[in-house]
Amino acid sequence: MSNISNQVSYLKGLAEGMSISEKSDEGKLIAKLIDVLSDAADEIDALWARNDELEMRIDELDEEMYAAEMDIDAIYDDIEGDADIDDYDDYIDDEDDDDLFDMYDDEDDDLFEIMCPECGEDVVVDFDMLDEDNNIVCPNCHRDIELEFDMDDDEDE
Repeated sequence: MSNISNQVSYLKGLAEGMSISEKSDEGKLIAKLIDVLSDAADEIDALWARNDELEMRIDELDEEMYAAEMDIDAIYDDIEGDADIDDYDDYIDDEDDDDLFDMYDDEDDDLFEIMCPECGEDVVVDFDMLDEDNNIVCPNCHRDIELEFDMDDDEDE
């Protein structure tokens, strides 16, 4: 019970002790004011309780965020000093994508793997998937990916 609730309870007791008649106009007004104050105090108590719950949840999230920051710092510390960014990509690369590419690559098809510039996902591309402008549609984000090829003049497509 909050201080406001205690004060409203005191006023209610004081009004009852003064034997104020609820039949008089003043008595009706005082009784109604005390009822409104009591309802307001209950609402304030509920808001404070909700505020306490939210503060606890924010503290939990803050702790989780701190732990995530420490994990990220540890990753950077592990690769710090390496000038080759490929090492970082290998460190965070998803192995499932590599297995998918290896599966297609073993069949000795004309496949290659690219990273979508929009969503950053790896896409396995077959030359048959290309349109006349050397574009494909990313299966993840459904955006067009424009590809450029350097081909020698004496090679066929």
